[in-house]
Amino acid sequence: MKKKDKKNKTHTLIISDFHLGSRVSRSKEAAELLNNFQFKKLILLGDIFEDLNFNRLSDDDWNLISVISKLSKTTKVRWVEGNHDKGLANIFSALTGARLHRVYRWQHNNRKYLAIHGHQFDNFLIDNAFLSILASQLYNLVQLFDFKDKRISHFLKSKSKGWLRLSEKVASRAILYAKLRGVNYIFCGHTHKAMFEKRGNIRYYNSGCWTDVPSTYITLDGNRIKINEY
Repeated sequence: MKKKDKKNKTHTLIISDFHLGSRVSRSKEAAELLNNFQFKKLILLGDIFEDLNFNRLSDDDWNLISVISKLSKTTKVRWVEGNHDKGLANIFSALTGARLHRVYRWQHNNRKYLAIHGHQFDNFLIDNAFLSILASQLYNLVQLFDFKDKRISHFLKSKSKGWLRLSEKVASRAILYAKLRGVNYIFCGHTHKAMFEKRGNIRYYNSGCWTDVPSTYITLDGNRIKINEY
């Protein structure tokens, strides 16, 4: 009889920006990841959905929602609301059993942690909502017709000064926010760019996204925090 593969283990898994309903969402791969991991806490760090139109959800999207729902019966599932999730709080919580937060704080091993989606630190999004949505849709279109390894999308992202500045600005403002809130670690999504930055005694992590290849997620074990690729 063939033995089952052992699951990867971590205390806390942090993952964000599935954008379910978008044609570039890697919901199938995200479900595979969750099914092959064992953890005590799952933090969904925002932008789980692309928009309010549930008719766009694929079978893979619904399967991922089902996986999260099953996990919530035995695991702590915390959902931090993103800018694309507005208006979905009651629906998603009812579907999955995930507990909703706009800002989620917790303590582990005498250290203080905070998770917030990150759009709160994006002035361009706040001031230019329509242009931000248009830019996001255009980039999704490029990803849809890109090569399998997403070489064009990666090139555009790496050469985009605006994208790089956004990541840096969100990181800087998040670190300041963490300092004001008296926490040691702060986690964000939103920028779709996985990132780590340390300033003083504050550490900033960005969980990246699941609309790009490779996708990224964060594992937290004791004081060891790692950004992983899938």
